[in-house]
Amino acid sequence: MRVIMSAIALAAGTAVAAFGVSMASAQSSASYPYCLFTDVSQVCFYTSMAQCMASRHGAVDFCEPNNSYTANNARGR
Repeated sequence: MRVIMSAIALAAGTAVAAFGVSMASAQSSASYPYCLFTDVSQVCFYTSMAQCMASRHGAVDFCEPNNSYTANNARGR
């Protein structure tokens, strides 16, 4: 039961985070160099590995460089 509730909370949090990011800007996930992988999703909205690692919620979650990232898609800095 605890695993199911955790999965539901993670999915809800991911949906809220993705919605908030999409509303704030028109950037795609290819605009960010790092992705968080969970057992149910892939979220590529992290600007640093440290930011991605801080967002992990369990031992199964992991971060990797975004294979879709290109400098041309990067946000203006």
